[in-house]
Amino acid sequence: MKQLSKKIKLIISCFLFISASAKAQELYFSTGLNLTTYDFKGTDNLPLEFKTKSSSFYEIGYVFKLMDNRLNYSAGLAINGYDSSAGDSANHYDWQTTYMGLNNQLQYVIIPSNRVPFELSAGAQMQLMHIINGEQKINGETFDLTKEKEFSGFWIQPGGIITAKYFISDDWQMSLGYNYSIGMNLSNSTEEKLKFNNQQIRFGIHFNIN
Repeated sequence: MKQLSKKIKLIISCFLFISASAKAQELYFSTGLNLTTYDFKGTDNLPLEFKTKSSSFYEIGYVFKLMDNRLNYSAGLAINGYDSSAGDSANHYDWQTTYMGLNNQLQYVIIPSNRVPFELSAGAQMQLMHIINGEQKINGETFDLTKEKEFSGFWIQPGGIITAKYFISDDWQMSLGYNYSIGMNLSNSTEEKLKFNNQQIRFGIHFNIN
């Protein structure tokens, strides 16, 4: 656990160093869909087949330009819904959860907007998050998930992202992105384990601030 804590502190330190050594040049707002499937390992080994459900996310943050604008580091505050469902002929299960997190992304510009008003970039993300609301419904009964150890605690969400940006003008742009990530609970020490397999469709608006 101590070794894991050192790795987390190192990741956070790297992100803080990048943000401190670069100049913020964009303010962005993103929203869209999360398509989530739970990967759950319980103690009773029930053969639950989880179904993908859609929910919304909202994110606002800054973009820092590096390496002559070919490398972009962004840091944003995100609200994510991660929902799923499962069931059989006798029971129906439904999960609705909301997490708040700090989403860090590092993207390299593959196709710059030198000659055309488009930009294509790809890279990786690391989100740090914690549950703020959650309900589990079993055959009409509702249970609070914020106190359940497999849902609460400290989560990380690594993933990959690709973004296409269209330049409306020199001052603002619109973007469309796709993100695949896996959410993992680092503080859960129980035998019940949960992961989020998430696909994200992102729509963004970007404003130059310098």
